[in-house]
Amino acid sequence: MARWTLAVGLALLFAGSSESAGVKNATSAISADMRPIRMVITLIEEMKVQCEKDAEGDLAAYDKFMCWCKTNEEEKGKAIEDGKAHIEELNAFLEGAAAKEGELKTLIESLAKDIQEDKDALATATAVREKEFEAFQ
Repeated sequence: MARWTLAVGLALLFAGSSESAGVKNATSAISADMRPIRMVITLIEEMKVQCEKDAEGDLAAYDKFMCWCKTNEEEKGKAIEDGKAHIEELNAFLEGAAAKEGELKTLIESLAKDIQEDKDALATATAVREKEFEAFQ
């Protein structure tokens, strides 16, 4: 356990020198003639480089995702505002249509009453003319 703690401690101490170690490719720089502590340090340095690469990739993905979120939020916010405005327009149209419906129903009733009065007047006039015609003959 003490060796492991010492190895990790030394690895962390020398972790800042990963650039000086020259580890840049995905293959390991460990060779058979290295001391065990150097192997651990090299592995940790390689892990650090790989973590930094992964962090850069994650940051790029995060930036892309956040850009999408911001754009999407703006688009959806505008769509919601447009939808609310459209709902208000439709509600105003419905109120106007209901008022027009009431007006037209009143006009229809009035016209139906006028038509019935005209039919009654026509029937009365026809009856009077028929009586006059019979009296004339």
